[in-house]
Amino acid sequence: HYLKVVMDCVFGEDNFKAEVVWGYRTQGVSLTSWPKKHDVLLYYGKSGKTTFHPQKQKLIYKKPFRHTQIDTEGNYYVEVYVRDVWDDDPETKALLSQSVERTGYPTQKPVKLLERVIKASSSKSDIVLDPFCGCATTCVAAERLERQWIGIDISIKAYELVKERLTKESVAIWKPDTNVNMRTDPPKRTDLEKDYREKKYVYVISHPSYPGEYKVGVAKNYKSRLNSYQTSDPDRQYKIEYKLHTPHFRECEAYIHRIFPNKHEWEQGDLKKIISEIKHYAPAEPHDEFIMVSARGN
Repeated sequence: HYLKVVMDCVFGEDNFKAEVVWGYRTQGVSLTSWPKKHDVLLYYGKSGKTTFHPQKQKLIYKKPFRHTQIDTEGNYYVEVYVRDVWDDDPETKALLSQSVERTGYPTQKPVKLLERVIKASSSKSDIVLDPFCGCATTCVAAERLERQWIGIDISIKAYELVKERLTKESVAIWKPDTNVNMRTDPPKRTDLEKDYREKKYVYVISHPSYPGEYKVGVAKNYKSRLNSYQTSDPDRQYKIEYKLHTPHFRECEAYIHRIFPNKHEWEQGDLKKIISEIKHYAPAEPHDEFIMVSARGN
């Protein structure tokens, strides 16, 4: 439920479509509470035109009745549309400890589970993104279903698992001319202007009653912020010493608080030096070793 609130903020509360419960019977028991035997999938769509292909599943019966047919293994079954509780479904059941799929990755999910999600939510040649691809189950499922895909993880091990699993589990469709590429630089956005981030002012305020101390803060409107300080001072002696309009306002403010002694965000130090540090502040480059992207393509 915490994640649901965050996702509402990111994707929009109105774009929430459904909650799916994936039930299983593995992973031990509990004698002190109800044992946890399900995960929750939160389904969001950007608009009313969101891709959705209803999925069907087999219900197996011991005896025939008028709606069954017999499958190739001699089972009596009927096909029904999948509801929002996936419980004891042989197609998506949790991985057992002895499963041949297991890679040893602690949060690994069954390929069939991801195949159902991908088949329901995309069409052939669509792009599937897994920003926490781990042991590459999403990548394998997307490859089998002829989708393009991008997997992201902070672990080099994930890249190795992508190559290993695609070779091992998707050998019938894995084309020799298809590459798995690892990138350690974050892709550049092409849909926005260079300075697409919101800009705010990093400001420096002084008051003659506090020599050697300066308030460094962030505001959309530095004049309004100054006025809010003046209301508490009959002589209105607060003064804006410097302001910088920047998209890196939050990082810059944190940097100043970090390098100068401060009390309640009032920095102690030389005014010229504080202004110089703000004026010449440059955000650190991202650490390459923390970004890993593996992508399908020719």
